[in-house]
Amino acid sequence: MRAIRFEAGGVVKLVQVPKPEPGPEDVVVQVLAAGVCRTDLHLLDEVKAGTHAPIIPGHEIAGRIATIGADVYTAKVGDLVGVHFEQPCGRCRQCRRQRTNLCEDGTTLGFDAPGGYAEFVVAKQTTILPLPPNLDLAFAAPLGCSGATAYRAVVVLGQAEEEDLVVIIGAGGVGLSAVQISKAYNTRVFVIEPREEARKAALDSGADRAVGPGEARPVFRDFEADAGADVAIDFVGTKSTFDLGRSLLGPGGRFVAVAPGRETVDVAASDLVNGGKAYLGAYSSTMADFARAISLAEAGRLRPVVTRKGPLADAAEVLNDLRAGKIVGRAVLFPGPMDP
Repeated sequence: MRAIRFEAGGVVKLVQVPKPEPGPEDVVVQVLAAGVCRTDLHLLDEVKAGTHAPIIPGHEIAGRIATIGADVYTAKVGDLVGVHFEQPCGRCRQCRRQRTNLCEDGTTLGFDAPGGYAEFVVAKQTTILPLPPNLDLAFAAPLGCSGATAYRAVVVLGQAEEEDLVVIIGAGGVGLSAVQISKAYNTRVFVIEPREEARKAALDSGADRAVGPGEARPVFRDFEADAGADVAIDFVGTKSTFDLGRSLLGPGGRFVAVAPGRETVDVAASDLVNGGKAYLGAYSSTMADFARAISLAEAGRLRPVVTRKGPLADAAEVLNDLRAGKIVGRAVLFPGPMDP
């Protein structure tokens, strides 16, 4: 089968590799659409630096079941499915507590197991969900990361509810999904994003205001009338975005860090105790988060912003454009026919 592989030196190469075979409880999915996430750039950088082995990337996957293992009971050949990239072991302490995103002994498609930048991918039967027939596959694929990760940040950890004020820092693919999910819960949404075209996409996605970082604080003061944000979510992961989000948080607010930044940040104990605030880290997502994202999409409340589509062979160009900030929202690759 054809696949894209990240190889030594940071090469993005179209290669021929054997089609995967399922284990007893696995399914082989024909990949019909694969979302391109900024995390793929971090993975490519690691492969280039020699700190990660060559890998077939891609963790936002929608497709059709092509083959099933002997003990598969949840699906049949021909089903349209979304694939969750986390492949938990199902046995460890975290899995037993339904914290599958924190599995101690699993694998992750597109990171330490072959992913969706390929014609076929193998996944555990417990990590696929049926896709509604009214959902375009170009929008279905990003739900596995963009949708599920945003849902976990906004609803599970941020606990956003009606009339809350949600600040979203970074209107990339996940941030734009977070805007739509926040609005589905009838919140007010204030977006901070440096790119003008991404701010427009945020407004089109339902944001009440969208401003650049330089004007965020004065505009926010006029917008929120001194109450502060109930939820602030950082999809960028720098010290400056952390400090900005923290400065806008109101009493009892929840700060959710989604991007795994490397800079050191500081929070005084008095800020936690006197303000009754919570600082939370959102790591990946669970199948429950994925299911809720699909449900919101089926109901028309969540439609990942997709502004670029291309064949699998365009992966290197798409990744370069993503790194250069030329892609708003998500790009989607089609290993088979375009718009199947």
